[in-house]
Amino acid sequence: MHFFSKEHHFFGGHGIVGGQIGVGAGLAFAEQYRGTDNVVLCFFGDGAARQGVLHETFNLAMLWNLPVVFICENNHYAMGTSIERTSNVLDIYKLADGFEMPGDSVDGMNPETVHEAVSRAVKRAREKGGPTLLEIKTYRYKGHSISDPGKYRTKEELEEYKSKDPILLTLHTIKEKGIATDEEIAAIDKRIEDVVEAAVKFAEESPFPDASEVLKDVYADPNYEFIVD
Repeated sequence: MHFFSKEHHFFGGHGIVGGQIGVGAGLAFAEQYRGTDNVVLCFFGDGAARQGVLHETFNLAMLWNLPVVFICENNHYAMGTSIERTSNVLDIYKLADGFEMPGDSVDGMNPETVHEAVSRAVKRAREKGGPTLLEIKTYRYKGHSISDPGKYRTKEELEEYKSKDPILLTLHTIKEKGIATDEEIAAIDKRIEDVVEAAVKFAEESPFPDASEVLKDVYADPNYEFIVD
């Protein structure tokens, strides 16, 4: 939730469900104001699609023709409740219709299909065509958290989706088209494993922050003075 990199234009997650939807539009407004060619990709889940901020944001995004692609990763269960129990609109991409925003349903288990859909939406935004809503229909194999046993779905459903695993499908495509050999794939896996192990080692060997840091950037400095010219 706290991954953030200004250098790589990655603005992290959000502790409030759906909060990033408004933030995404705000970032898009900033890019439009600055006259850049950048497009914001704003990700949220099917649970966040039931938040009021979505409708307020969609309205302004269309009104101001903002360069943003709203991407709803619909894994069907939000934190643990199926979309059928929480929404009368089961096809989330149709929510765009109320704002005359382009919307599309995308097979999220197919990487090529996702790439093509996002590319189209980004191109539209760059050409001053405004925002798009993409509903990426995907799945998760584990619970929402370690405390979630996932008993709200059947084992048969889980196994069915495992057969559509996009990572395995991509690996199959890579091998079938001769993009990389088994040795090259193994080398990539080893490189990734080394990066993860180095990160874990760094975290475990790093000292805990000093107690004096606990309130840093939480409260305003009472000695700070606003200077107005």
